[in-house]
Amino acid sequence: MKRLIAGFCAFLLVATAVFAQENAPETDEEDDITYTIDYNLNQPGDQYINIALMVTFPMNFGGSFPLYRTGQLNTGGAGMLGYHRFITSWLAWGIDINFGYNPTIGSNIFTYVPIMFNLTLQPWFKRFEFPITLGVGAAMESYLSRTYFPGLAVKGDAGIFYRATPSWSFGAAYDFMYLPQWYDDPQYNDYGIFSSIMLAARYHF
Repeated sequence: MKRLIAGFCAFLLVATAVFAQENAPETDEEDDITYTIDYNLNQPGDQYINIALMVTFPMNFGGSFPLYRTGQLNTGGAGMLGYHRFITSWLAWGIDINFGYNPTIGSNIFTYVPIMFNLTLQPWFKRFEFPITLGVGAAMESYLSRTYFPGLAVKGDAGIFYRATPSWSFGAAYDFMYLPQWYDDPQYNDYGIFSSIMLAARYHF
C-alpha cells in the first residue's frame, strides 16, 4: 500500500512538471505587436455648421439700372449660415444662405439673399485648416419697390481656420460674389461684383 501511494505521488509530481513546462509563456519567441493610429481633423461623414459675419464691398458697377451706376452703393454687411458634410477627409459639399445689404448714397437699401450650393476643398496642417470654396445658386435681390428673382449667384472664397477644440474652429475668409441681372430686353442687363471679409465660427459634429 505504501508503495502504491508513493508511486501515485511520484506520478502527480511528474505530470505537474510536464504541464507547467507546456504552459510556460514563450516571451523570447513572441514578436512585439505595434499599433499605429492615424488622426485626421476630419473624416468622411463628419459635418459642420458655419456661422459668419461679413463686411461687403461693391467692386464693379455700371449700366443703365440705377443700382449699378458707379458710386451708388456704399460698404454694407452680411451674415451667413451654412451646413457642410465631408465626402473625404479633404473634400466637403454644403449649402450656404447669405443675408446681405448695401446702403446707397441716397439712404436707400439694396438687399440680397443668395442660396448657394458649394464644394469645399480643405487641406490642413496640424490644427490649421485652409478651406477653398466654390459655389453656385440663386439669389433674390431687392431695391426700392423692385425685386429680381431668381438671379444667378456665383461665389468663391478662401480662408484660414484654427481648430481650437474637436468641436469648434474659428477663422477668417475673403470672398467674391457675382450677381448678374438679365432681362428680356438686353439693354437693361446689368451685373454686380461684391467682395467680403468675414469672421466665422464652425461647429463640428
